[in-house]
Amino acid sequence: MHGLLITLLILSSPASAKVAALLSNNSVAPDQPVRLTLQMEGEDEMNPDLSELEARFDILGRSTQQSISIVNGKMSAKRSLALTLLPKQTGRIEIPPIRIGQESTQALVLEVAERSQEEKDAESKQVLLELSLSKPKAYIEEEVLLTLRLFQAPGIRAESLTEPQPSMPDTQLRLLHEESYQSERDGINYLVVERTYALFAYQSGTLEIGGVKYRGRSGNDRIFSFLNDPFNSSQPEIRQFRSESNRVELEVVPIPQNFTGDRWLPAKNLQVVESGLAQQSAIIAGKPVVRRIMVFADGLTANQLPALEQTMPEGLKLYQERPQLKETPARTGISSSRQSGMTLIATEPGRYDLPEVEIPWWNIETDRQEVARLEAVTIEVVPNPGGASDPQPQPPQYTPEQTIRDDNETIASSDQAAANGSRGETHWLVWLFGAAWVVTLFGWWYTRRSETARPRQVEPAEVDKTAVDPGKQAIAEALARLEAAYADQDAVSARAAWLHWAQLQWPDNPPHNLTRLATRCDNAVSQAVLSLERAIYSPLDEPGWAEFEVRLLIEQTSGEKRAEKPTDGLVPLNP
Repeated sequence: MHGLLITLLILSSPASAKVAALLSNNSVAPDQPVRLTLQMEGEDEMNPDLSELEARFDILGRSTQQSISIVNGKMSAKRSLALTLLPKQTGRIEIPPIRIGQESTQALVLEVAERSQEEKDAESKQVLLELSLSKPKAYIEEEVLLTLRLFQAPGIRAESLTEPQPSMPDTQLRLLHEESYQSERDGINYLVVERTYALFAYQSGTLEIGGVKYRGRSGNDRIFSFLNDPFNSSQPEIRQFRSESNRVELEVVPIPQNFTGDRWLPAKNLQVVESGLAQQSAIIAGKPVVRRIMVFADGLTANQLPALEQTMPEGLKLYQERPQLKETPARTGISSSRQSGMTLIATEPGRYDLPEVEIPWWNIETDRQEVARLEAVTIEVVPNPGGASDPQPQPPQYTPEQTIRDDNETIASSDQAAANGSRGETHWLVWLFGAAWVVTLFGWWYTRRSETARPRQVEPAEVDKTAVDPGKQAIAEALARLEAAYADQDAVSARAAWLHWAQLQWPDNPPHNLTRLATRCDNAVSQAVLSLERAIYSPLDEPGWAEFEVRLLIEQTSGEKRAEKPTDGLVPLNP
């Protein structure tokens, strides 16, 4: 009974995995690869531990295979992992047991043949790696050219080439140029791959650079074709080549004490130029003028170039643009530029002195300090030609008293003329008519005197309510244009509409730019005007300028002013 239970337990438990390791060859040359195949039977995952194997070999490639077979209703699975290995040393190399799951493979031994000194010398000429520096000593942050040359004999192809490894942290390497060409040396026509790097060290001391490793091969294009048919005698020999570059040293010295600049700039050449102001025939107050200052340098990156800080005189506004950085890598080094654009707006006409621009830098070719200078500039700002218009003559205004006085003078003149005429007549009819005229004149005078004694009430002229005030109509049209510009988010049209509205508000002395207009308006309207000005001239985005309800702000301001104006009325009885 107990034997039956043990048999059932054995049959019900999963079969233990079987693992094995196989070598394609037991002995190889030092530059020839070998194939190691790991096999496993069972359903477990194949995750071998290759840490000890990698210490003795370079793993050039790997491939996996899996097969499933069913025999008499029983399923079996086989997995294999093929590794292509290149020995790191010669002599007897032991391949340790490799653990796969709960099992381990058997240990294997590989013999790597030794080569004669002549063979070693011949192989050393097949692949050459050379590192060189443009100078053995440099300042901190100075550009130094590092050149890597790879020489490959005919029939050899590169598989991998690592980058140079500096010994100091914070050392920057940038690939500038790469080219291939043919070169003959010691009777061998090499294919040369040349790389030029820009090196920037940020710590003083001795900097070592090396560690460039190469791996290549010779033979058939299909590197592992011999593994597919190892018994084919026509299969060419596959050989692996490895090489490592020499090491170079650079002495990095600190910044010289006699340098007086705020920012350390070691370069071959540095210049500063400007454009924009010289092309302006006339600078008008309130209108923007663009000035561009560009800094050029050889041997510096664009991030090393300094930002220009300028202090503008009073009455001159400055709006900085985002700088434009540019780098041009070449075989001889890096050339860079930094363009700073700025918009200048003079709020008042007059004479403005722009300060000079000075950039101290260190000339690494002459080993002394120099100064790149942009001379001070004086600009003349003329008034805006759209000045105030001449006031039109007003028609004379007449008061009721002046009208009465003129009428009396006219009547007196008529009386005098009538009197003079009566003196010349001698006919009695003339005397009769003259007497009647005198009586009539006396009656008219008496009636006139009575009307003058009573207070005269002047009837106010009836206002034609259907007529439209031309000034109010122009302001309404200006507000409509202003609203349309804000609705379309057209900043240029909005600026023109604001200035047109301002000309209607202050016809004798209208403001000719938004800055002056803002000073004449109340706080709410001023904020809307200044927001529009920033949207037009400032390099920063001002997306909210079109969100102001300009008509509502203007009408509220006008209503508040009317409410504050005192009204004419009777003096209260009980003050």
